[in-house]
Amino acid sequence: MAATWSTDELLAGFGAEIIKWQVEGFGRRKIAALIQQMTDRPCSEHAVRRALVRLASQIQGSDASDRPKVKIIKEEDPFEEEPIESLIERRVEASKRKIAKAKKHHIRVELPYEPMGIMVFGDPHVDNEGCDWDALRRHVTLAAETDGVLAACVGDIQDNWIGRLARIYADSSVTAANGWRLSEWMFQQLDWIAVVGGNHDAWANGPGVDPMAWLSERTRVMCYAPDEIRVQIGWEDSREAEPVNWILRHDFGGRSWYHPTHGPHKEAMLDGRCHLLTAGHIHQWGQLTTEQRHGRVAHAIRVRGYKRNDTYARAKGFFEQNFGESALVVIDPRREGPGRISVHWDLKRGCEFLTFLRQAA
Repeated sequence: MAATWSTDELLAGFGAEIIKWQVEGFGRRKIAALIQQMTDRPCSEHAVRRALVRLASQIQGSDASDRPKVKIIKEEDPFEEEPIESLIERRVEASKRKIAKAKKHHIRVELPYEPMGIMVFGDPHVDNEGCDWDALRRHVTLAAETDGVLAACVGDIQDNWIGRLARIYADSSVTAANGWRLSEWMFQQLDWIAVVGGNHDAWANGPGVDPMAWLSERTRVMCYAPDEIRVQIGWEDSREAEPVNWILRHDFGGRSWYHPTHGPHKEAMLDGRCHLLTAGHIHQWGQLTTEQRHGRVAHAIRVRGYKRNDTYARAKGFFEQNFGESALVVIDPRREGPGRISVHWDLKRGCEFLTFLRQAA
């Protein structure tokens, strides 16, 4: 019986054929059977395997033209891109809508030519366990019962805990649903000239959804924006009287160890046109009145809000203030100079002062 084919003999005698058969898809067993049939000499799969290993580089680099051809017929793509001019026109219209939408941040209102007040409410956090509801209810009632008082709010109407902060709800007796009921109650009690959202209010937003905007539309809020509103207050019966320019934000950029109103005061210096700048956010209160460009007297105000026994403030070492939850801004359009706008932190006294001015008008 003839000896079995060795690897070297297979490479010398059938190297080209083995490459061809491998390219055509033959396995080791079939190749061994073909060689044995052709030579009438035993051929093992093991010898073929070792031969294939040594021929591997040649097989991988073999000319692809030896392989069977597959004819590919590509049909015409029925899809056509939108014409570029049409695309540009749509973008132009979209940008116009975006620019027009920004007008909600700029409003002009006309009020009777007589003394009036704006109760600027600090961060209410109505659903927080530490919200001073006794003070909040008294201040809402005071504003509602005083003739000539409008209301405004600097945001953070409620907590809206999300993410890892949602665990705080476990320590609260106020459900998320009741938080919205309390917010609605507050918005229904007063005539709100302007309300801005705070960072806590933004946490409730979703794609295309702003619950605070929806709540504002169904209650007594004249103007709402999620971040900033610039209001110009004019006078119905005296068009020549100087309007009051007012910026309402949840916060103004800039901090100082020396005064909590550094942010709004910095904006007053840079802007030069505003009489009134109001903010909240950091749960501190203060007021800084200065004369700016063109002789304008600017009042930079930060209200503290109603949150007490703040665990976050205690953990960070911030001291808790006792007053300044809200401020009453009294405007007497008949006067000029520093007496035209006065800021009252004693809200009851401020309302009494406004009532006196209106009765004397």
